[in-house]
Amino acid sequence: MLLRATLVALAAIVDLVHAQDESNQPPCSQLSALSTNNATIFPADLAYSCLRSVPLAKEGDLVQLSGLRTFLEFQSDLTYLEDPTIGRIYPGVDLLAGLDKLTSLLEDDFYDNEYSFQLDIFKLLSSAYDGHLLYIPDIVDVFAFGRLLNEDLDDQGDTPDVYAYSDEAALTNPGDFGYSPSPIIQINGEDVLTWLNSYASQNGRSQDPDANYNQVFVSVPALAFQGTETSYFALSRFYQGENTVLTFANESTRDVMTRAHYLSDKSLEGLTDGASFFDRFCNNNLTETILAQANSSGTTPSQTTLNDTAVPYEPVSTEGVASPHPAYPRPIVISEDKSVAGYFSNANPDLAILAVTSFSSLSLIEFENVVRQLLATASENNRTKLVIDLRGNGGGTIFLAYDIFRQLFPTETPYGAGNYRAGELHNFTGRVASENIEQLRSAYPELVNAGVDGVVLNSFNYREPLTENNEQFTSWEDFFGPQQNDRGEFTSLNRFNLTDISATTVPILGYAEDNITQPQTFSPEDIVLLHDGNCASTCAIFSEFMTSQMSTRSVVVGGRPQTGPMQGVGGVKGSQVQGMFILSTIVTAVLAAAPLPDQLDFITKFGTDLVSATQQALNRASAGGSLIVKASVNFRNNIRQGDESETPLQHIYEAADCRFFYTPKMYADQAAVWDQAYDSTWGSMECVEGSTEHPSSVTGGSDITAEPPEMARNFFGGNGSIVLGAEFDSVLRNTSSGSSSSGNSTTPGGNSTAESNGDSEDSKSGTNALVAPSIRASFLALSGILLFL
Repeated sequence: MLLRATLVALAAIVDLVHAQDESNQPPCSQLSALSTNNATIFPADLAYSCLRSVPLAKEGDLVQLSGLRTFLEFQSDLTYLEDPTIGRIYPGVDLLAGLDKLTSLLEDDFYDNEYSFQLDIFKLLSSAYDGHLLYIPDIVDVFAFGRLLNEDLDDQGDTPDVYAYSDEAALTNPGDFGYSPSPIIQINGEDVLTWLNSYASQNGRSQDPDANYNQVFVSVPALAFQGTETSYFALSRFYQGENTVLTFANESTRDVMTRAHYLSDKSLEGLTDGASFFDRFCNNNLTETILAQANSSGTTPSQTTLNDTAVPYEPVSTEGVASPHPAYPRPIVISEDKSVAGYFSNANPDLAILAVTSFSSLSLIEFENVVRQLLATASENNRTKLVIDLRGNGGGTIFLAYDIFRQLFPTETPYGAGNYRAGELHNFTGRVASENIEQLRSAYPELVNAGVDGVVLNSFNYREPLTENNEQFTSWEDFFGPQQNDRGEFTSLNRFNLTDISATTVPILGYAEDNITQPQTFSPEDIVLLHDGNCASTCAIFSEFMTSQMSTRSVVVGGRPQTGPMQGVGGVKGSQVQGMFILSTIVTAVLAAAPLPDQLDFITKFGTDLVSATQQALNRASAGGSLIVKASVNFRNNIRQGDESETPLQHIYEAADCRFFYTPKMYADQAAVWDQAYDSTWGSMECVEGSTEHPSSVTGGSDITAEPPEMARNFFGGNGSIVLGAEFDSVLRNTSSGSSSSGNSTTPGGNSTAESNGDSEDSKSGTNALVAPSIRASFLALSGILLFL
């Protein structure tokens, strides 16, 4: 009913637009006329035309690029991206050279509109395939482009085929629906796997192609946690044409409409042209708004957490509570926000399941309580095997990973050592901050309210972190170093002070006042991690604790339909994301608090315009989220214990111990996925051919120098748009006109990729050349979904 009403409304919109086209109204004015009654869905071509009509703000854009260069000095693996190790699958990218190229193009009047330029900034940073490195310009965050029919993928053999999601029920219960579903063989006239592989790499932000491929398709854990479908196929930052044509093996076709989804909380009403669009959406000074937001936040998350009550290690009833989603059984225990839950298997009476969909929880204590109660209940009921389901887990609060590890292994100390890039700006900021830390805290309380104290100052105040051996640093020089390796200079290895963290931020079992006692419920060999490649950030930290320190095995599901291994942790493995706003606040406050000689030294080294440039970069970033604006860097590298090369884990290939593919039943019943993970580990141990005992896996020896297998670089004859990081400079150098550099090329059928030989005009212009991140938004009833089995 909702979809039918939406389509009727869209038909009326299209009729109105055609009528207004005849009067030659500017596209932004036409959007304004359609924006009555809180409309949020618009014709895609009209929104795209409006965006491209926004005039270029050349002078401000040049300052913005200068500010972004400053922020990238804090990107922890900047030199590794420029010169990748053998563990990286996607090509490297020289981000600073990319900014230089964009600066040159601006100065040479290459761009003729603001949207084209800002979209290229967005693509450049996305080409690092780093979920922590994010910059969404304001104009890029006004519309997203989504498909309006529910579509999906499925598997009927050794390697999967692609099916429409609307056929999922017929696949699960063959014979009950009077027809046999036909697989999709082409999208927009291109081989389905070629199109999907290219599309995944254009829209994905994970460092592993299999992870990006999985994220094109429906994720039941994401549906259960968020209540909405957020796949790349459903929604993209890029204009994709007005429709997508699906061709099935039975020679039938289906058109899937694309429409623009309005994301902003500002009104479109009253717009007259591109200039008025810029004034409303792209000309905001966020400084006062940001500080007001930080200062009015009330209690900090840590204070809220510490006011909650921890429960003892005691079992709960096994009757279960309400299921978070029809595809899930009744959980034994579940958090209110559905971020973590515990289940028992019916098929395997010795199996318990801890499903951790996210480490971003509304109540950190409740999250920890759910884990403790599941462990105690499993022990009481003789559940001796544990599957930890981490599918779809993109991270969250760092120290929840530490607490879960401690709950599983109460006598073990989580390692978690890392380092920071030792740049000159970091050195100056940390030296002055360390010398004036109390003055900063008293003079700038907004720093504490913005979350800058404690964990954030871990890198700028040598008294906060501990050495690799859990001892105090003696001075800033002792902490900062720098230490030299073949990729540049980095700080000394350091660890978080878990006693302080537990006392002030997140309680961690066994530290500070968290004196709950509980036994070890499971042995390492009786635990398996269940991944889908999307594990990132805090999830990656937890997985590293489990596999590296305890030799716990892992299995992974899905990925590209081919034999061979796959990484379970395919997302960013950096151990701390840092918002650009927070970094700017620290640098600005340090400069203001510094003695005059230090201020003069700063101005001499970094210039008087550094603060204004970074503010301009922040002003042009989209507002919102826990980081104040949608702009961040990967601030801290995670380093494996014993790795003398100190290579960041995001540049090391790590295959799971076993891989299997989804089946139709696994979409309808998540217990089938858990039982397959159990069987792949302790039962028949059947895995995809060639997916076991890779040298980088736990069972293969955990060799951090192991090279990815050749099949990991298989792009199924993709069109070249999927391996762009290293080619950013040459692609932009070959551009021919500003008007063609605004996004993905689009064929009449809505294909968002260039011709497979890479020789089309759009390919030469660089429209496909860069890779873009996905979007998290709520358009379940209106989104297009692919189902992969």
